[in-house]
This record gives sequence, C-alpha cells and structure tokens, in this order.
Amino acid sequence: MKKKVLMHAFAFLLALCVVPAHAQFNIGNKIKNKLNQKMDQKIDKTIDDTLDGKKKNGAAATASEETPSGGGGGSAAVAEAGSMKAWTKYDFVPGEKIIFADNLAGEEVGEFPSRWDLNHGNAEIAMFGDEKVINLVQTGTDVEPLVKGERWLPETFTIEMDLYFETDNGNVAYNIFLLNDADQYEEALDGDFWNALDIRANMARFKTFGSESEELAAKGVKNQWRHVAISFNKRSMKVYLDEQRLINIPNVSGKPSGLRIEVDKRIEATTMVKNVMIAQGGKKLYDQVMADGKIVTYGIKFDVNQATIRPESVGTLAGIAQLLQEQPSLKFSVEGHTDSDGDDNSNIKLSQQRAEAVKAYLVEQGIAAERLAAKGLGESKPIDKNNTPEAKSNNRRVEFVKL
Repeated sequence: MKKKVLMHAFAFLLALCVVPAHAQFNIGNKIKNKLNQKMDQKIDKTIDDTLDGKKKNGAAATASEETPSGGGGGSAAVAEAGSMKAWTKYDFVPGEKIIFADNLAGEEVGEFPSRWDLNHGNAEIAMFGDEKVINLVQTGTDVEPLVKGERWLPETFTIEMDLYFETDNGNVAYNIFLLNDADQYEEALDGDFWNALDIRANMARFKTFGSESEELAAKGVKNQWRHVAISFNKRSMKVYLDEQRLINIPNVSGKPSGLRIEVDKRIEATTMVKNVMIAQGGKKLYDQVMADGKIVTYGIKFDVNQATIRPESVGTLAGIAQLLQEQPSLKFSVEGHTDSDGDDNSNIKLSQQRAEAVKAYLVEQGIAAERLAAKGLGESKPIDKNNTPEAKSNNRRVEFVKL
C-alpha cells in the first residue's frame, strides 16, 4: 500500500515538472530510481522543493545569470549580508577584456550550442528552471568554445563558469583542459597541461596539487551550482570553487592554449554548464586609474534584471575598497552600463539601481559616502559594437571613474 501511495505521489510530482522532455533531463527516472532504492522513505526533499518551486513560480529556484544585462525592471538592492559573508576571503578578480562569453542567448532548446564544438558524446541546450544551460548528456561528453586561431589563450587570463552537481558523493567530475588540441600536444609548449583540472562538488585538483574543501563539504550538496574561477598569470595558476581557493601553484610548466570541458560521471546524474566567460588579464587597479582615469570591471555581477550583487563579486569589490583605503584622496563616480538589448529607459533605471547598490556596499565596508557618486548610463556609452556576444559582454560593466 505504501509503495502504491508513493508511486502516485511520484506521478503527480512528475506532472508538475516544467522541464521539457526533449531536454533529456531524466528527472522522472531519477525520482523513480530513488523510489526503488528507498521505497520506505519520503521522496528527496530537494526534489520536492524544486518541483514545488516550479508549480508556484513556473520555474525552478536556481541561480540567475550573473552578468549585468539589459532589459527588465528590478528594484535597487544592496548585497545580502548573509550570502556575501562566506565570500569575504575570495580574492579572484576577472580580466579586463572579455575574449569569449556565452550566456546562451538566442539558442534553441534541444539543439547543440552554436558557439561550441563537440569532440565527443552528446550535448544540447536545455531549459533548467527559467534559464538556458548546456546539458552534457552522457559521460565522456567533451565540448570546447569556438574561438578562432590556434593557441588562443593569452599569457594572462581568467576563466569563469558554473557547474551543476546533484550530490557530493565524488562520482561526478568535470575535467577542464587548458589545452587547445590534445592531438597536437607538444611537451615543450604545453608542459603540464596534458593534465586536466579535476573539479568535483567539494574538490579541485591539478596533478598533485589541490585539495578538498572542508567548508564546502560541511554545507553539503544537493542539486547545486558551483562557481569555478581560474586565474593564470604567465606561470602561476589559482583555482577557486565557490568562495574557496583550492589550488595555488606558483610555477606551472607550459602555457595554456585553449579550453575543453569534459564530464566524467560514474552514476546517473544531470551534468550542466552555464555562464562561461574568458577574459584577458590586465593592469592592477591603481595602474588603471593612473593610466586611464578609471577602472573598468566585469567582476561585479548581479542577478538577472535585478540590482542584487552576487557573492562572486566580493573579490573585485574588496580590491576597490582596499584601493580607496590606501588612497584617501581618491573619489569615484560608480557608473553602471548595459548592452543594447532591452528598453532604453529600463536599462537606464536598472543601471542606476546597480550603481547605487555598489556604492551602498562600499559604504558598508567603511568607505565614506561622500567619496562615491552613483550614476546609471544604461546603453548610452558602449565601449564595443554590440554585434557579438563578447562585445555585448564588454559593454555590460561597472566603471569607477576618478572624480
């Protein structure tokens, strides 16, 4: 009798799920497997919560696209203290010029992502909640961004992406290769980069370097996105998993030449990637101010169509706060910019709210309010042509203009 009731519950919950069948998110089979394995227990609370969220809101409660974007209303919001507190030691700062960015805008669900190449396996665009993701369908699936030229990574760069984990049992790994073409590996040029960065729910490793994060493990992982950030500067490499820096190598042999993402899963699990951004490194913050009279940054990120600062922005904001503390005569106009997508008036309003949120955050960090102004400029001052995803990403930015 208990088994029959649980199976009826399973059928009802599955009917509420809005994830399209052609997206190959085999959620029905996952819940069915859970019932077969634990028929005496309740259906996993996380799955229930996700389905409830879809029933109430028409979408799963997932992390939103974090890059500043045009369009939408949104209300002014200061960064939430609770979500930011854990990231206070996060010191990652992205590069100053974006060379590849893909938020999957314009892609069709069920199709292969148009700005990527497939080396092995099966990948496709899928809807997860209210956003598009790249679903890496089977183990061994290997994808790489379509970027012109060989050995296209510069000598100083950053890479960011979000990876999805259903559990923290260690049976799912994302192998990130910083190698343009494995078939053309040259030891003298590529050195250690024959090896992959092994990213798991609570761990990051490269060769014998890296560690597991006790802090992340203590939180547990259930159907959760992890933010991965990689910083490479000529010969040194740092790798972050959420707020934790798990790899810090001062001298790596070889030079990275490209990017490949391969999934290795030994259990049935949904594996997805989103928000991939690669940026060329640049000047230190003070040097930017002295040379250009302003700092242009892509490291301050927001929830989509809102002014809520995302926690991975802490590294950039900490750098700005430190600069202001070290240079007490320095004053900034905090200026928000969007790309050309969306309504002009909405872009102006949203960019103003975001500039005010950044100012408010810095004031909370001890910077005097009179040293900061806030201005939203929307799409009125592009620094790129708005005709490619990278150009639009370069236009979605926050600037600190010297007063």
